[in-house]
Amino acid sequence: MNGQRTANSSQLLELLGLGFVLLTGLAYFYSAHFEDFLGSTIVLFAAMLPAALWMTSRSGGIPIFPTAAILYWLYYGLPTIRGVGEHAGYSPRHVLEADLAVALFLFVATGSWVQFLRPRRSARRKVRASQSMNKRAVVSLVMIGLTLGVSFYLLLYSSFADMLGNATGVVRAVLLAPMLLACYLLGYGRAKGVFSGLQWIIALSALSVVLVLQIGGLQLISGATEVGAALLGYIFTARRVPWLTTLLVAALISIFQAGKADIRDRYANVNVKAEMTPSLVSNWFSEGLGAMSNSASHQSVADRASLLDQLVRVMVWTPDHVPYLYGASYTYLPAMLVPRIINPSRASSQVVMNLLDVRYGFLTREQTSKTAVGVNIIPEAFANFGYLGVSIIAMIFGLFTGFFSQLSINEEATALPSLLAIAAMVTVIDMEADLSYLLTTFFQSVIAITVFYHGLRFAFGTEPAGRLRQVS
Repeated sequence: MNGQRTANSSQLLELLGLGFVLLTGLAYFYSAHFEDFLGSTIVLFAAMLPAALWMTSRSGGIPIFPTAAILYWLYYGLPTIRGVGEHAGYSPRHVLEADLAVALFLFVATGSWVQFLRPRRSARRKVRASQSMNKRAVVSLVMIGLTLGVSFYLLLYSSFADMLGNATGVVRAVLLAPMLLACYLLGYGRAKGVFSGLQWIIALSALSVVLVLQIGGLQLISGATEVGAALLGYIFTARRVPWLTTLLVAALISIFQAGKADIRDRYANVNVKAEMTPSLVSNWFSEGLGAMSNSASHQSVADRASLLDQLVRVMVWTPDHVPYLYGASYTYLPAMLVPRIINPSRASSQVVMNLLDVRYGFLTREQTSKTAVGVNIIPEAFANFGYLGVSIIAMIFGLFTGFFSQLSINEEATALPSLLAIAAMVTVIDMEADLSYLLTTFFQSVIAITVFYHGLRFAFGTEPAGRLRQVS
């Protein structure tokens, strides 16, 4: 088993190297400016370095930071190649400076994260029985988590949603945190072969219902996150990429992304009911296909997901046109950690995003009540303290992701440290969230998951294990 895992890790490392060569070649041939090629290549190297270090270390654990680092290339490096910055009216030099800020963030974060690649001494000396749940509980956790997710979205479509009031956030955290864990463990369980044929069909059916209800609520990113969590659970466990499934998922996301704007306009003033979601999903799919066939109106997923424009504008405007915030955006965090049910006057969870959107002209104050433009933690850090802020947040990010990854080393997938690591990974891959929103979301998830875990342990008990198995 260890030999197979090592062989699969070597194959992934070779695939990573091949990907770097191919993507560098893509940048060379498709970049309109040398600055774009240089910037995207530096970001690509900085984004792939953590994955290479994790694979060569063979330390196991949940690779939280390597996963997030790859996304930084998708949200910054790939849009650079496509000329998103220049299309928005910025010079190649400004785009290069933004890419270098992203690379600075990734390199500093890597430096603080890499020290956690080795297991803790207590984990290496562990001889006690495993406190994680048995394989039967893996299946149960997946089924219960997906059931809670279906229940939450059905609740949103019902008349009970208005009755929740300030308790909506608490209910969301309690029901959705286990569902996100279930999505990751769905992939993990598939790789480990813990599902019977019927159990697998039921689990996929429940996930499909969740996705349909989310798409009916125009929540494409949420659905993509859950499917991505399931794929990551499989890839990290099996150490191989399910190419057919991955390509199919990418194709479906591209289709829905292409039709997103038109569908939002069509259903902007419609009170969507649960029974309307199948027809809405069908219309959205047809609209996306039509948009993709019309190259003049089609905007790629890479362009829509880009955060490059936000970062370039923040760097160009600060401090010449807009003064530094000097930490003001982080002062909302303590109050945001208090649930709204306790503090009804608490600011919105998007208060920092709205602040930055208005400050840098992405939206007007009136528009923030209807929509939002995601601002990543890098632009937020620069808006506060410039490059120093980027470096400090990078160090914190590396320590945070490294700590929870190390907790999961030599732990089974259903042990509490692993569940918390999964929650941390699902949290940090939300690229359009500011720091306060990320930490608030994670804090709520930790509480919900801890309660959920101990509830399952009480229900299923513990199973002694002769030796600990690594998560990956």
